[in-house]
Amino acid sequence: MLGSMTTIAPPLPSAPRGRHGSPGPLRLAIAYLTCAACAPYIVLKLIWLFGGNLGVNEAGWMHTTKVEVANAITLTLDATAILIVLAFTFGWGLRLPSWLVVVPIWVGTGLLSPLALGVPVGAMVQFVSGEGSPTSTASASALDPWVFAVVYGGFVTQAIGLTIAFVFYARARWPEVFALTARDVPAGPADVMRRFLVWAAAVPLTFAAIVDLFWAFGGGGRAEDLSTAQQVFQFVNGAILLAGAAGAVALVQRRRGRLLVPLVATWVGGGAGFSYGLFTSMVAADPDTTTLMNLQALTALLGGLVIALAGASLIAERAAGRAAGVGADGQSASPTASSTP
Repeated sequence: MLGSMTTIAPPLPSAPRGRHGSPGPLRLAIAYLTCAACAPYIVLKLIWLFGGNLGVNEAGWMHTTKVEVANAITLTLDATAILIVLAFTFGWGLRLPSWLVVVPIWVGTGLLSPLALGVPVGAMVQFVSGEGSPTSTASASALDPWVFAVVYGGFVTQAIGLTIAFVFYARARWPEVFALTARDVPAGPADVMRRFLVWAAAVPLTFAAIVDLFWAFGGGGRAEDLSTAQQVFQFVNGAILLAGAAGAVALVQRRRGRLLVPLVATWVGGGAGFSYGLFTSMVAADPDTTTLMNLQALTALLGGLVIALAGASLIAERAAGRAAGVGADGQSASPTASSTP
């Protein structure tokens, strides 16, 4: 996925498979568990979109335009998650164009990672601090407590399942990525442009992260005060954005060490910035949204988008090199590298 290899890497263990190349029981179990975790959320969204009020304490709020748009978007995202985890599990997924799987899982990783890390920790911190569960706060009173448990429990399960499924898929499709060091990525013709893009992305991402951390420690500039659980979530989100900016800079600086660590940080941090920035911009533009909230969402969105552009340029450069029969650095393409872009 990130340039051709110039040395032969040690073989990587393949993903567990069953007879005749079918997915093994572990991969099937992960896929079906992830699908099952999506099902309650999808059912709830359909009920709410068609006028139902299951688990809702404030029916008027649920059927406002803003909430209905948000429900339609998140319903589509969860349905897409089912398709993606199936693509990661079965052989037909390897024949899909790379962008068709990379874009959805990048967005999904960005949305689910802060939730999977921040919500359980935030709930625990709030409970231990004696403030009760997150469902007892004013912002959660519009829904029954069981809705919170079902929805966010499903998110955590989806995040774990999609991550494991994607690792298996990536090891099968792009095995070289797991063996490369940062210095193995060749400096292609567009390297100077990518360095500029990465630094241009790091600045707004860092600003968005600082605002998140400012809110996490009780800073103002929001329409309403945050609960302890929400403050923990803001802290986690800010840390992820900072990791994304640092990882992207480390990639273009080609520091020593395995490529995988800064690549994962960049992937998650850039995806979180883009996904939350875009989602917030689409569904939270109302009179209660403050200038700082809008600015934070915009800078996170721009930072994530520019990181995606830098990554896309590297993938395109690699694909062009493979089409010409050479690596991105002008040398012959290594026969050990994956032939699928």
